[in-house]
Amino acid sequence: MRSRGITQERVARQLKTTRENVSILESRARRNIKRAKATIEILEDLGMAIRITIKPETPVLEISNLILKKADDANVRLQFDCVDLLEKIKMRAKNKIKAKKVVNPISVVLLPYGDLLVE
Repeated sequence: MRSRGITQERVARQLKTTRENVSILESRARRNIKRAKATIEILEDLGMAIRITIKPETPVLEISNLILKKADDANVRLQFDCVDLLEKIKMRAKNKIKAKKVVNPISVVLLPYGDLLVE
């Protein structure tokens, strides 16, 4: 809600809590995101995570092939089938896809246990 411009006060009213509590939760969320990004960087440095950049003009249906090839090359078994993989990408990067093509680069991090993050 905060990312959509809703004030802490209004969020607090909707969640039936205090503005101070919303502030604390935001602060913790920022800290957790920072820690998660640091963990991903370490995994990448160790060669345990693979960053894949999906370039503009890539057809949406080609995205899963690119990711599956990288996963195969790294001997990582994905936790998703092609349909779930595309759904996750489209949900997380919806503002980077228009008319069944990528319009802005999409960064995907393939994690060693088969999950992935979409940035």
